[in-house]
Amino acid sequence: MKYLTRRVLVAAAFVLAAGPAAAQQKTITWITHPVIYDVTGKGELLKKFTEETGIKVEVTTFPTDALAQRIPAEFIAGSDAYDVVTMANFWSERLTRYVEPLEPYLAKKPVSGGIEAFSEGFVRQFRIPLTPEGKLYAIPLRMSVDILFYRKDILEQAGVAVPKTLDEYYAAAKKLTKDTDGDGKTDIYGAVYQGIQSNQGLYDWYDWAAPLGVDILTSDGKKAAFNTPQAVKATEMRRRFVAEGLVNPGVLSYSFDDAISAMAQGKAAMSIMFDAYWSQLENKEKSQVAGKIGYAAAPRDPSVSDAYFGRGWGLFINGKSKNKDAAWEFISWLTAPEQQLWMAVNHGNPISRPAVAAHPDFVAKVPVAPALTEALPRARTMPVSAEFVRVQDILVKHISAAQAGTVSARDALAAAEREVAPILK
Repeated sequence: MKYLTRRVLVAAAFVLAAGPAAAQQKTITWITHPVIYDVTGKGELLKKFTEETGIKVEVTTFPTDALAQRIPAEFIAGSDAYDVVTMANFWSERLTRYVEPLEPYLAKKPVSGGIEAFSEGFVRQFRIPLTPEGKLYAIPLRMSVDILFYRKDILEQAGVAVPKTLDEYYAAAKKLTKDTDGDGKTDIYGAVYQGIQSNQGLYDWYDWAAPLGVDILTSDGKKAAFNTPQAVKATEMRRRFVAEGLVNPGVLSYSFDDAISAMAQGKAAMSIMFDAYWSQLENKEKSQVAGKIGYAAAPRDPSVSDAYFGRGWGLFINGKSKNKDAAWEFISWLTAPEQQLWMAVNHGNPISRPAVAAHPDFVAKVPVAPALTEALPRARTMPVSAEFVRVQDILVKHISAAQAGTVSARDALAAAEREVAPILK
């Protein structure tokens, strides 16, 4: 299959006039997602990097599915075509042999504020094993967490406080589900979620389960960890929302677009979604509820520290690169707080440094800033495993059945665990 690609050479104008020295300057190559290139101002930010370092950056972009195929193929071929590589959830322990461990680079030239300046949960996604002691292979770039979206006006009218636990979320949804015109039909549902039997549906389920302390796999990726009383509670709660009519009809086939639409059309009072969706709900041309949405950290068990499901992209150094020091210079520069703030404020890029969420410029421009200030330090991510796609498909199949009420939550998770076990051996 052929994929559309985009390759651009980013260089400051002064380089062209720099005479013979220009030929001596280093060029590095970066393969990434088109959206990530876009949030650099389509290369505007990279020109600043060139001005500051003299290092030029060539950028090639592919959509997610194509990246997931192209990058491993480049690695297996022993290619040095790309110095810096951007990967998300298709990264796994099987690729560690192809990318550089970053501890030596951090020791030689630390990132701004040190690696502890990033959300520890985000950093952990790029460690093998997935523990604070695991070897680090990437620096978080474009990452964030799912948060609670709620109608400020509706909660206030009903005298309902912003829910802080899953039980409070359920109680609030019951009070907020309303027949507003007295025709016997529900007009506003207490909540909406993404129940589709796909990775989106699993992510949404994890928004309810992670804050209860649920892991999907053990840290070594060898065993299922999702069959717990807490996971049963989250799954059963989602079934109750459907059975009791607290969520929109058809929610078991809803994707994120459907959930956003339900909120934007004023048909749902609450939802737990990726924080970047705020821009769609605050768009006065497309949303009927612009200016009426509040944002908070998602409901959690107060005893759970790393509670909020996060995801996104990290920057890796190709092990075959001939420009590793320059690649590290670029990675540490692009993930620095100044660049994170610039991309967030000017182009809506999610952030991976909690301190950026508290910056006055970010707070003034991004309404989810207070929610992120609370949630980012408590982030956790999905497992990193070469088998995770197969695990995901099995787990979401059984969760979907439980949400529909065709099987109990306890039986569904037990069946998923039995089915997953042979895959992980």
